[in-house]
Amino acid sequence: MQTPRICFLSALAALMAFPAMSKAAEPPPNAPAEIVAAAPQGTHLLVFKASGDQVDANAVAVFETSPDKDGVTYRDLIIVGRKDGKFVPEVSSDKIIACSKCSQFHDDPFAFANLKVTPSHVHLDQMDGGEQPSTTTMDFVRKDATWVVTTATRVSVEEGRYNSRTEKLPKPASGLVKDMDGAWIVPTYFNALAVENKTNRFMFLHGYGTHEELQGSIKSECKGSDCKILVEQQDGCMSLVRDSTARSFAAGTPNAGTKDDAVAFAIAACSRAGGGQCRVVRTDCSTGTRSKIY
Repeated sequence: MQTPRICFLSALAALMAFPAMSKAAEPPPNAPAEIVAAAPQGTHLLVFKASGDQVDANAVAVFETSPDKDGVTYRDLIIVGRKDGKFVPEVSSDKIIACSKCSQFHDDPFAFANLKVTPSHVHLDQMDGGEQPSTTTMDFVRKDATWVVTTATRVSVEEGRYNSRTEKLPKPASGLVKDMDGAWIVPTYFNALAVENKTNRFMFLHGYGTHEELQGSIKSECKGSDCKILVEQQDGCMSLVRDSTARSFAAGTPNAGTKDDAVAFAIAACSRAGGGQCRVVRTDCSTGTRSKIY
């Protein structure tokens, strides 16, 4: 997990966002009718790849749900085999392909190009969008008409760092792909904007795995003085505004693409309080553990 970051007024360098990695822009999958018809309820076909035109070819189809209230889509994987000229399902799972925000940056670890399908073999790499990406690798092999897991590893790397740890994901006791759990979740991170009452120093805090860790860091950084928390949230933007008397006002928005809204809300709060010459001091936007400072 990313080490929590604390950004103070005296910070000399801003942590800028790395280019997000997302699903490869691919044309609509050209899949046989029987594959399209095999879509689990509430999903649509996202990816279809076959090992070739062999009589006994195998293929992989990935289906995707519509976004939920948090904008997250989930995926089902179905491995199929050709029988009597048509593809028929052999294995299905909703725990192997990552969801659209299942990474430390809340970007999409799954990309079309990283799914490789060859005869009796499926290789899958799923990566986040870091400078040195964290990668989950899985290999599935067909043996005696069943699909088994041969590789399941996860290499985790902190944002902007090259310190990594490799862990073997637990293989199912059966060894079968249908029982494999990729342990994908949407990780939660807490952010806050606080001001120290005694010194008027402000701090933007990002990337804390629990609310308790965030609160503990605020208390630690206040150095014995009381701190006022102006904004506390997860993903999104936080903007700090001050008036001519150095009073602090702030606002947050739940979407990292709404910087202008966060600024407007903070300025409005300053104006409502009778502040003069309300000006923006700083605005931070975060997605997962990735932050960008404006």
